[in-house]
Amino acid sequence: MGDELSGTAWTVVELSGEPTQEPRPQVRFGEDGRVSGTTGVNRLIGTYAVDADGLLDLKGATTLMAGPEAAMRQESALLRAIGAPVPFTLSADRLELAAPDGSVGVVLVPAAGDPVLV
Repeated sequence: MGDELSGTAWTVVELSGEPTQEPRPQVRFGEDGRVSGTTGVNRLIGTYAVDADGLLDLKGATTLMAGPEAAMRQESALLRAIGAPVPFTLSADRLELAAPDGSVGVVLVPAAGDPVLV
């Protein structure tokens, strides 16, 4: 891919200004343009690209397991946040995905250790 996200793994720590709950969602951006991770309840797999306008475009699918109500709400919020190409900012210790109103919608930090991802 050659993009700045390639080969990185992240943990979602905030959604729409609220801290995420355990188990926290995680995402890994592969060097081959694939994305994998968890939503906290379900597995996430698919592809990603950074377009010419600098928008992160994730296309994927999840498994369809049910979980506790709070975890399912968190999963729904995450999937809505990444459901369309989004502007993002990246630093060594933080990845932020913008919300439609321009505020920070999703905050991710580098995944500690060896995250359990697909």
